Amino acid sequence: MDSDNNQELEKKLAQKKKAIETIIEMGKFYFLNQKFDEAVAEYKKAIALDPKCIDAFYNLGITLEAISDQDGARDAFAKVIELEPGNKGALEHYDRLVED
Repeated sequence: MDSDNNQELEKKLAQKKKAIETIIEMGKFYFLNQKFDEAVAEYKKAIALDPKCIDAFYNLGITLEAISDQDGARDAFAKVIELEPGNKGALEHYDRLVED
């Protein structure tokens, strides 16, 4: 019985991970098509599903920076740094935003 429960749990976790990846890809699609509000919404959906999703926070920061939401971008990059202190991209963006 435990084996079945573990397999079911693993299946659900894999589905959730795949859903998050798909949402992030949609966000990137919107970003590349300059539909920034839609991109932000997608990244926030991914974050709601996984509040520790580094990719979602990083891409949210990039998108917010593109639409001149300096505070929001700074907060997103700060979260990436909190979750992954050595993330060079986030550190560079964060430092640049703090200087402005």
